[in-house]
Amino acid sequence: MKRYFNIYKLTILFAFITAFTFACNADKKAASEETVNAVTVNNKETAGESLYQLEGEWHSQNGDTLQLAELNGKIPVVSMIFTRCGFACPRIVADIKNIEKQIPAEKKDSVVFVLVSFDSERDNPDKLKEFATEMKLDDKWILLHGGEQEVRELSMLLNVKYKKQPDGSFAHSNGITLLDANGAIAAHVEGLGTDPEPIVSKMKEL
Repeated sequence: MKRYFNIYKLTILFAFITAFTFACNADKKAASEETVNAVTVNNKETAGESLYQLEGEWHSQNGDTLQLAELNGKIPVVSMIFTRCGFACPRIVADIKNIEKQIPAEKKDSVVFVLVSFDSERDNPDKLKEFATEMKLDDKWILLHGGEQEVRELSMLLNVKYKKQPDGSFAHSNGITLLDANGAIAAHVEGLGTDPEPIVSKMKEL
């Protein structure tokens, strides 16, 4: 009986961790800050591949049309979100702001922050602009809207998992990625409230 009880407890624990990692839950109580978050640097699946090889067009919160290659020479900090997200996405923004506070002085002019929306249907430039205002994001932040194909291609290179839900929201993994000046992945942290040290340290080397 004790053996089966332990298996039951492990099953429940696994289910909780999975739900926390991939769901964007509007209820803050459902996401424990004590959950251990994984940290990975130089994702082996995408290391060396430049995101700037993607030729799709994107639209910013200011209505500009651009390709990712236009970020060449910059040091982008990238994450994927959607504006109607109740908890995880605002928390990702807060985590990136924490990184922003730790940028080395000599890198400040080179670093940009890029948020790409999963929601191709509803997160048009006007909605992204509204979100940027709500989150108090300055002109160092670029919020992008693209078609479903562009979003899917980018998510694959960033190793971001997401799935649209029946209510129009998105279940997704929560990660922040640092690109080098050529658009290749330099560092990545996974989870919410994760120590940004791997990204900040790598940024100093670029």
